[in-house]
Amino acid sequence: MQAAAIILAGGCSTRMGRNKAVLPWHGKPLIQHITDQLRPMFEAVLVSANDVEVYSSLGLPIIQDRAPAQGPLMGLYSALAATAHDWNFVIACDMPVLSQALIESMYEQRDDVDCVVPITPDGTREPLCAFYHRRLAATAQTLLYEGRRSVQSLLDKSKVRTVPLPSALPGINTPQQYEAFLLDSGSST
Repeated sequence: MQAAAIILAGGCSTRMGRNKAVLPWHGKPLIQHITDQLRPMFEAVLVSANDVEVYSSLGLPIIQDRAPAQGPLMGLYSALAATAHDWNFVIACDMPVLSQALIESMYEQRDDVDCVVPITPDGTREPLCAFYHRRLAATAQTLLYEGRRSVQSLLDKSKVRTVPLPSALPGINTPQQYEAFLLDSGSST
């Protein structure tokens, strides 16, 4: 794909109580599993994070937020402003199991829109597993200036194409979700 992938890993992991991106799974941090899946699909892979040292072992460019403690929209904005690619697949660091078929389907549907976002059967958009055109950096910057930090607010100001999902995408936000994920995947760590 003529696109970059951006892994959002700059959050505080407040609900988890520790950095989600480096939680072990099958002997590797979650973010390493994501990186390993993205590298063969994309021309470039970037990490949007503020702690450069934690992610330096990945051997990927680390894009720091332009202003601290502003949430995922700041991470998205900072990465879109730094990318050299028009189209960028954005994925949260707590979604280690990716569907290549879904990613390819979204990529193929990007014509004439600003972003391509999966949507669950109940109508929930999944903005942290989506394609964004880098022109949205300007819109994100304006929203942040206005004090609006939600990625959903960026979607509301964009031309969006949604791609149906059969079910919600699994994310790992709490210790209970992590334990359930480990049990479901047959791994203790």
